[in-house]
Order: sequence, then C-alpha cells, then structure tokens
Amino acid sequence: MIFVALAGISLEAMAQTMPDKKSSKTKINQKDAKGHKQGMWLNNVKETRGERAYTEFGTYYNSLKSGLWYKINSVGDLVAIENYKKDVLDGEVKYFVKGQVTCIGLYRGLNPDVAIDTIMVVEPVTGEETLVAVEADRGSVKHGTWRFYDELTGAITKVEEYQVDSLIYEEYFTMSKQDSAYYEQRNKNLPHMKKSVPAKAARKQHSYLN
Repeated sequence: MIFVALAGISLEAMAQTMPDKKSSKTKINQKDAKGHKQGMWLNNVKETRGERAYTEFGTYYNSLKSGLWYKINSVGDLVAIENYKKDVLDGEVKYFVKGQVTCIGLYRGLNPDVAIDTIMVVEPVTGEETLVAVEADRGSVKHGTWRFYDELTGAITKVEEYQVDSLIYEEYFTMSKQDSAYYEQRNKNLPHMKKSVPAKAARKQHSYLN
C-alpha cells in the first residue's frame, strides 16, 4: 500500500524529470537517434477490448520492455507487477485487487530472435528432464508454480503447476467462515508470506485453524 501511494504521488514528477549521472535532470519517455525508446517510460493505455484503461511505467531497451513494469489503474491502485525480457513476459508476475495480492505466477519468455526456442521440462513421476521445442512466436508460456489468494483475507485458495502452458497439477484450498474471520483480523500476516505450500501434495481440503 505504501508503494501504491508513493507511485501515485510520483507519477507526475516522473513524467517530467528523472535524476541521471550525466545531468541533474533527465526527461523520461525518450527516444534515441534511431527512434528507439530508451530508459524509463510512462505510458497511458486507453481502454480497449473490454480491458480498462491503466498507466504503466518501466524501462525500454531499443523499444523492447525490459525488467520490472508496473501497472496502476485509474484510481491509483497497483494492479500488476510484471517482468519482461526482450518485450515478452519472463519471470515472476504479481497481480493485485485493491492493493491485495491475488496471484503470483511465473512466465517463461521465449526468445523472439529465433523461430524455435527450447524449454526444459520435468516428468512429474520419474523426474526425468527433457528439452521441449516451442515456437517462439507464442511470446511467453506459463512455466512453474502459480498461487492464488483471496482478495479479502489474503488466504491462499489454489495452487497450479504449469509446464510450457500445460497444467500438470492443481490443488484447491477451502476456507470455513471461521477461517475467513480469522484472516480478516490478521491481514498483515499473510499466509503465503509465512508458509510454504507443498508443490506435489495430494488434493485435499485444508483448515487454516488446524
């Protein structure tokens, strides 16, 4: 929440100047002599295809998104933190509702400089590792663990495991009314910050009070 407030306050200032080693004030949203976007940029994205308008900021390298990018909605709430590599999602992503994290997942970005990229996958039963060829024009694939959280209580509700966009495992976590009340009172101590979730546990119901 502190980050959201600071981001909202600083967006206007960021749009004007930004400190640099070469000069005391360097403008953002800059292009080089070849017309490539370079450095920090602030983009206002209009509503399109049912997706609400938002503001995003992060770094470009030769007009390709690189590193962390942040999305903020029209009321100033943080809605996403995403990692990019060569303009495709790569690494950990986080999604939020009213400042509460609701999803943490992993993307594997495919190399846009090649027609076919390869990804290492692990056979769940035998543990055997195999390289899988993937068409690079897919951009990114879900690859790894995705965790979902209740937006009101912060309690974990589901875990999914992906390999190259294929769902290979999932587990649901149900909450009783007592569980929900318990976490509403202790929202600062989110369970996903305190506990690890077994990646290959059998599907079953859980109580956070036991």
